Amino acid sequence: MRMSKSPSPEPQEPISSSPSRPRESNGISGMDDPESTMSRVAHFVEQLHANMSSPHEKELITARLLGIARARKDARTLIGTHVQAMPLFISVLRSGTPVAKVNVAATLSVLCKDEDLRLKVLLGGCIPPLLALLKSESTEARKAAAEALYEVSSGGLSDDHVGMKIFVTEGVVPNLWDQLNPKNKQDKVVEGFVTGALRNLCGDKNGYWKATLEAGGVDIIVGLLYSDNAAAQSNAASLLARLMLAFSDSIPKVIDSGAVKALLRLLGQENDISVRASAADALEALSSKSTRAKKAVVDADGVPVLIGAIVAPSKECMQGECGQALQGHATRALANICGGMSALIMYLGELSQSPRLAAPVADIIGALAYSLMVFEQQSGVEEEPFDATQIEDILVMLLKPRDNKLVQERVLEALASLYSNKYLSRWINHAEAKKVLIALITMAAADAQEYLILALTSLCCDGVGLWEAIGMREGIQLLISLLGLSSEQHQEYAVQLLAILTDQVDDSKWAITAAGGIPPLVQLLEIGSQKAREDAAHVLWNLCCHSEDIRACVESAGAVPAFLWLLKSGGLKGQEASAMALGKLVRTADSATINQLLALLLGDSPSSKAHIIRVLGHVLTMASHEDLVHKGSAANKGLTSLVQVLNSSNEETQEYAASVLADLFSTRQDICDSLATDEIVHPCMKLLTSKTQVIATQSARALGALSRPTKAKATNKMSYIAEGDVKPLIKLAKTSSIDAAETAVAALANLLSDPQIAAEALEEDVVSALTRVLGEGTSEGKKNASRALHQLLKHFPVGDVLTGNAQCRFAVLALVDSLNSMDLDGTDAADALEVVALLARMKQSVNFTYSPLESLVRCLAEGPPLVQDKAIEILSRLCGDQPVVLGDLLVAQSRSIGSLANRIMNSSSLEVRVGGTALLICAAKEHKQAAMDALDVSGYLRPLIYALVDMMKQNSSCSSLEIEVRTPRGFMERTAHCLGGTVALWLISIICSFHAKSKITVMEAGGLEALSEKLTSYASNPQAEFEDTEGIWISALLLAILFQDANVVLAPATMRIIPSLALLMKSDEVIDRFFAAQAMASLICQTLLLYLKSFVWIRNLIKLCPPIAVQLLTRIADGSDTNKLIMAEAGALDALTKYLSLSPQDSSEASVSELLRILFSNPDLLRYEASISSLNQLIAVLRLGSRNARFSAARALHELFDAENIRDSELARQAVQPLVDMLNAASESEQQAALVALIKLTMGNSSKASLMTDVEGNPLESLYKILSSSTSSLELKGNAAQLCFVLFNIPKIRALPMASECIEPLILLMQSESSTAVESGVCAFERLLDDEQLVELAAAYDIVDLIVSLVSGSNHQLIETSICALTKLGKDRTPLKLDMVKAGIIDNCLELLPVAPSSLCSSIAELFRILTNSSAISKGSAAARIHSALQALVNILEKPQSLATLKLTPSQSPSQAIQQLGTELLSHLLAQEHFQQDITTKNAVVPLVQLAGIGILNLQQTAIKALENISISWPKAVADAGGIFELAKVIIQDDPQPPHALWESAALVLSNVLRFNAEYYFKVPLVVLVKMLHSTLESTITVALNALIVHERSDASNAEQMTEAGAIDALLDLLRSHQCEEPAGRLLEALFNNVRVREMKVSKYAIAPLSQYLLDPQTRSQSGRLLAALALGDLSQHEGLARASDSVSACRALISLLEDQPTEEMKMVAICALQNFVMRSRTNRRAVAEAGGILVVQELLLSPNSDVAAQAALLIKFLFSNHTLQEYVSNELIRSLTAALEKELWSTATINEEVLRTINVIFANFHKLHISEAATLCIPHLVGALKSGSDAAQESVLDTLCLLKHSWSTMPIDIAKSQAMIAAEAIPILQMLMKTCPPSFHDKADSLLHCLPGCLTVTIKRGNNLKQAMGGTNAFCRLTIGNGPPRQTKVVSHSTSPEWKEGFTWAFDVPPKGQKLHILCKSKSTFGKTNLGRVTIQIDKVVTEGVYSGLFSLNHDSNKDGSSRTLEIEIIWSNRISNESM
Repeated sequence: MRMSKSPSPEPQEPISSSPSRPRESNGISGMDDPESTMSRVAHFVEQLHANMSSPHEKELITARLLGIARARKDARTLIGTHVQAMPLFISVLRSGTPVAKVNVAATLSVLCKDEDLRLKVLLGGCIPPLLALLKSESTEARKAAAEALYEVSSGGLSDDHVGMKIFVTEGVVPNLWDQLNPKNKQDKVVEGFVTGALRNLCGDKNGYWKATLEAGGVDIIVGLLYSDNAAAQSNAASLLARLMLAFSDSIPKVIDSGAVKALLRLLGQENDISVRASAADALEALSSKSTRAKKAVVDADGVPVLIGAIVAPSKECMQGECGQALQGHATRALANICGGMSALIMYLGELSQSPRLAAPVADIIGALAYSLMVFEQQSGVEEEPFDATQIEDILVMLLKPRDNKLVQERVLEALASLYSNKYLSRWINHAEAKKVLIALITMAAADAQEYLILALTSLCCDGVGLWEAIGMREGIQLLISLLGLSSEQHQEYAVQLLAILTDQVDDSKWAITAAGGIPPLVQLLEIGSQKAREDAAHVLWNLCCHSEDIRACVESAGAVPAFLWLLKSGGLKGQEASAMALGKLVRTADSATINQLLALLLGDSPSSKAHIIRVLGHVLTMASHEDLVHKGSAANKGLTSLVQVLNSSNEETQEYAASVLADLFSTRQDICDSLATDEIVHPCMKLLTSKTQVIATQSARALGALSRPTKAKATNKMSYIAEGDVKPLIKLAKTSSIDAAETAVAALANLLSDPQIAAEALEEDVVSALTRVLGEGTSEGKKNASRALHQLLKHFPVGDVLTGNAQCRFAVLALVDSLNSMDLDGTDAADALEVVALLARMKQSVNFTYSPLESLVRCLAEGPPLVQDKAIEILSRLCGDQPVVLGDLLVAQSRSIGSLANRIMNSSSLEVRVGGTALLICAAKEHKQAAMDALDVSGYLRPLIYALVDMMKQNSSCSSLEIEVRTPRGFMERTAHCLGGTVALWLISIICSFHAKSKITVMEAGGLEALSEKLTSYASNPQAEFEDTEGIWISALLLAILFQDANVVLAPATMRIIPSLALLMKSDEVIDRFFAAQAMASLICQTLLLYLKSFVWIRNLIKLCPPIAVQLLTRIADGSDTNKLIMAEAGALDALTKYLSLSPQDSSEASVSELLRILFSNPDLLRYEASISSLNQLIAVLRLGSRNARFSAARALHELFDAENIRDSELARQAVQPLVDMLNAASESEQQAALVALIKLTMGNSSKASLMTDVEGNPLESLYKILSSSTSSLELKGNAAQLCFVLFNIPKIRALPMASECIEPLILLMQSESSTAVESGVCAFERLLDDEQLVELAAAYDIVDLIVSLVSGSNHQLIETSICALTKLGKDRTPLKLDMVKAGIIDNCLELLPVAPSSLCSSIAELFRILTNSSAISKGSAAARIHSALQALVNILEKPQSLATLKLTPSQSPSQAIQQLGTELLSHLLAQEHFQQDITTKNAVVPLVQLAGIGILNLQQTAIKALENISISWPKAVADAGGIFELAKVIIQDDPQPPHALWESAALVLSNVLRFNAEYYFKVPLVVLVKMLHSTLESTITVALNALIVHERSDASNAEQMTEAGAIDALLDLLRSHQCEEPAGRLLEALFNNVRVREMKVSKYAIAPLSQYLLDPQTRSQSGRLLAALALGDLSQHEGLARASDSVSACRALISLLEDQPTEEMKMVAICALQNFVMRSRTNRRAVAEAGGILVVQELLLSPNSDVAAQAALLIKFLFSNHTLQEYVSNELIRSLTAALEKELWSTATINEEVLRTINVIFANFHKLHISEAATLCIPHLVGALKSGSDAAQESVLDTLCLLKHSWSTMPIDIAKSQAMIAAEAIPILQMLMKTCPPSFHDKADSLLHCLPGCLTVTIKRGNNLKQAMGGTNAFCRLTIGNGPPRQTKVVSHSTSPEWKEGFTWAFDVPPKGQKLHILCKSKSTFGKTNLGRVTIQIDKVVTEGVYSGLFSLNHDSNKDGSSRTLEIEIIWSNRISNESM
């Protein structure tokens, strides 16, 4: 760190002894010129070098050299640069006399004040002799040596590596500490210099503190605090601060040494300002590091002292940096004690209210004011840092009137700081207004001040607005009074507050008017300051906008001339405000106003004419038509002038003129016809070719407005447009800017109405421009392009305009799309649709997509009738191609249905009506319900049908319309040209088929008559060529629909139609015959139904004639469910049941029972109540009826038992006995009827089955007889076996002897060919085996082969039953098991398993378990075949159901039982040797994979372990078997978690599969891949990383899913453990590159691990380091993350990375990341600085890579963008930036703009650097950049030079002059910039030009016409400027046109302002001097322009003949400084 170059205060200069004391006579005087000084210095050095010089002479020589060095700065440079000087000085220091040594040491001190010379002195070897001299006994010698050491060390060490080595090597610091040892009583001056040297050498980071502490540094420093030498005290305090910052461990010792009280004492007013600043610095350092230190300061009453220190500079009127440092350090020390700036502000606020004040209240408030002024919000946090309103409330309370004016002033100062602080003011209401009020209070008189204070208090406390707070009208009167009599600044604040009021409160505007405020405001426009004029203009503009009456008042107050004056003389803001106000004020175009504006427009000032042109344009819009078109009128002159301005060389002026003209012509259409002349049009046309696109665009806009068609234009000819004129317009239409293109197209849309222009435009391919605007333009642009296209299509065929289908299609789509933004009620939409309609007629161009169709449907739904008709015309042409899309859109836009109906009814165009009908067909065909609902809602359904019937009647063709309608599928694939009547028929058919009531409406509308007429006409002349062939079959279709309504059938017209339909059925056309038959069928069906519904005779018929009735009803009911229902409804069931109850004859009884069977075959009849009573009668018949009757009754009961309620009724139980009895019948049919009835009754009902045990007789015996009978059919035996199955469920029946008898017939049945019989037999047999005794009997039969053979096929029920039978047979019977295996049961089961249901799987598993329990099987050859059972068992274990036969424990679910069963079996199989050997084969992959995911731990472990080797050999097989999914399940399983070994094994297998084929990556869920990152195997991790990287690259959204799955934590763990660093880093960087990932919370916690990874010494991977840095860079882009607490560690890590000599890429990454971090956080800036980042980045500035250097400069700019790092800013920083600038210029001949911006920022924030030598040396490079840099570089340089310029008035005069002289080199460049640079540069360049020193050269070239009335002319000129001496030219004799060509130069320290050059021309003669004339020239202008020349007329009294005498003069202002000065 560099310290100040001189201790403060400056110690006394050491003086040499009297013999060698230099005097004026020693050679100092008389050395004014440099050459003399150089020679004398060289002479003295030679003398010193001469051997003959005596010691005394050397004393004198050294004394003289010392005097010269002190007197002249250039002499120091000469001495320092002399080759021999430094060695001689060192020699004298070593061996000279004491006096000579002192002189030399003092000389070296003087030389070291120049930084460059200081380095020469240091490198010259001065340190050892100076240290030796410091130990001299002579006090003077010690003083001189100490001062020299202090000066030579003033550069510090942090920027001087060579110097550091020298100081370290020579042991300077220990020697200096020895000098301060209390034992050595040292001189106070020496002590001060020694302490200063230590302060220079001991920074807060270097290694000298070790020596300090070893030397007892703390005690020594604290002791120095008590010194009476100010320099020693100041330096000691600074040393103490650095010590504590470097070693916080030293703080306790510092506190214990009593330093706190000493430092607080040094803050006292009696001490020097530098001492106080250093003491405050030490207290800041002390309080920042230790809680104990804070307590010590508080205990020592340090708070009041620090408060006093904060306000001391203002109380004591201190100036300079020391006062600022004292305030800053004291404030930060207090903030440290309080816990931050926010806490300090709150503390001071509360303290100011305390009754026990720690300090005077004025001081407390003053400290608060300063704290509020310097407060900065930390880290850019948006939320409120603390309650700013609370501080405001406190201060306002303190502001209440009191005696103490000082307190009031301090409160106002604090409030002003609060409202001015940009961080705090945003939390306060009305902050700007309050700030202005404070300023007014400060300047107001006592009475006004009191009023304003009350207003401020009210505004702050009462919750009112500004208007109420100032007392409304009373406050306005006060403010108005301040406008006239107060100071300029007072006026500014008053008018500013009025501006705020008028912006916010409307009432204030009338109040200002009533208070007489308008006249003073108008006066301010003329005489106020620039700020006051601008605000006054704003207020007046607000007033004019509010009310017409106020506007009139403003106008009457003479505001217009005042605003015109402001328009001329004001700044840019003033001109703008004036133009806005004049726009409101001027309502008439009077000649005076126009003439004044023209004078301003054509005059020299102002330079910018933009606002004048705006105002003039506004005035001209007010002019009358006559004035504008009448030549000679003021308005016409104004208009003509605007047109002439179009030819101006100023592009801004051209642009504004063109824009204003365009506005004028657009607003005033009435003048366009008259003004569309060559004089007006041609300048506009000329500008179309302007290189500036904006100008060309505005010109096109003006041309478009001029050419807009009006009613007055009778012809389309544009006579003022010559051939070829339109080409620039078309070129502009094709320009890249769409805005410009649109403007040009708007003009073309008007011009293309001329056929010749249209033809020329077509040749120039104007269509491409139009289509581009249609595609890309705004809604207005599309509208104009559509209009232009319409014009072209009026003149030329479509094929000529749009040459290809693609272009045509694009135009159509674009035009339709433009409809979305058009007003449908205007003509534009109709025009656009007209174009689309024209294009749509070219069928190949129409290929609409969904969106354009949607726009057309919107036009249909919302447009007026004309637009609707056009939309229908277009859309109807798409019915054939896109009916579905059209239907969807029309229904979605429900209003469109109503619109279509409306147009069908009301349009006069048949084309529209037919098209609308076709569109309605599309809608109704796809969405019948929605379309009909929409028609219902619209209320148009009925009138629409009438309109359609009317169209049907007309039957007229629509020749101009081709609508494609497809006929019904299956008949024809042809398309037809639709007739109006045909589409009407179609739509009526659709409506009637859906809407039943519409059939009646069609009939009422005369539809039947129309159809009858149509068919009759066709039938009467079938041979003739009938025009509407399609209409015939559609008519028949409609009749088929209409005849479904009974009312239509009964209509009279129906009878007339029947003959025509009959003839139509004989037609040659299939389609005609088909629909005619449909119509006839509907008619007959409806007629028959009508007849049937009248059959109320059914009951009566049954009563009167039952047999006939039953036969008739049987015929009617058989085969027709409808008739059955009608009969039931008519009461047939009741009648038939009643009839049965009468015990009729046997034949009748059988017939009725059969009829009931037929009726009950319809399930719907089983719900009738009569079915129960029928059951009772049928059971009675079953008991008592004849044989035939019983048979019929049994069949009827079979149908009745389909109803569950009937089966479960008590009555049904009564049927069991008679049915059992029927089993013994002789007839097989009777047995069959009884069996099926019993099966249906008892199946699934155990209670009903148990009834069979209680019946009389033995049903089992009857069944046995049937089964064993040779005559019984297989069907009968099958049914018997089925009933046996029911009976064998009952143990009691199985125990009967007859049960065993059934075994053999059942086995025989199982061998039959009927599958149904076999299944029934197997089921009965299997149920028999539930009895163990019967199993033994069955085992005796050789049935294994038979049953095994049944285990195949697709009948799963049969197979399952067979397996269950085998299971029961094989239990504990090994021989049978072996027989089963031999019979192939295993193979059969394995074949079944892939398709087996779960219950069958369960049965197979049980069978396998039984089989494998036998050791004979498990060890036999059969076991080898069972390995395939793995797959089978997997299937079993995957099934959720199980067979009901499983014996489950109460706690087991079926699926658990199945799993338990399968697990046991698998465990058993896998334990076998054969399985272990075979498990590594490829065949085992599928079952093993499925076992892996089955969820049974021991199976999973076995299977996955086996898959480890398999996955290496056959990875594809594993994948194909679903291995990825199953293994993924294991990896992500959470509850329960699998054992780690199992998990690792699964991850390894999956990684093997993925490694085989990268396409598998996408089959693995992201969460699985993330989980795999936790593996301990690097190969697994690598595969997972590669897969995740591929996922992330394929879809960015995957990054979020990875993050949510925990990828970031896993990747960070990998980096920590240094595993897979590069891929892990790459993926991590990719994730953080995703914006959404950065917003997740987990990102915040990644900063610290990444930083630690970079700092970790074990990190060796360069790519890993780069990627980690990139990841930090990504995170730094998020503002919240960049401000996070961990970002400090990131900054340190990145600095560490930069220190390790990284690659260029790493440098860029690290620097860019640091930029983001420091830009958003002050804490990060400090972290970078404390990590040594400043030095590192400075070195990077000189990087050979220009990009790195630029980014380094940008980083420095961010670091020093505020005062956070003010202690780190140094001269060396500026030097480094200057060097970087110079390097870049020399190496690449370019200017690094970032470096320039950085220099500007540093100079802007740290004004103390302005006076540094580095700043001075930087100026030449800035001038160079100004000369050759870009606009941005030049702007930065101008800003920097302006900053330095502002400091010249406050810095030492020699430095200011030096900087100004160097900067003066820029004068020619600045003058050039004033001519060529953008307007934004002008103010800065002009400001610099008017403060840089330069010289004025006036050259008098010649005179003209200098003749006299008498005698010859001997002319000469005398020149004077100001009060300076005159200059005179030579005399040129005898010439009236003399040539002098003499130049005179004046040098100015400051450019002349307001001065004039006076030239007097005289003639010299014998008789004296005659005056030829004089001229006075204002010379200000030349400063800006550089050269000012021309002929100047001489004013003379003797000009009798009127001739003009002139002088040709050239005046130059430049940077060439002459020796002469004013």
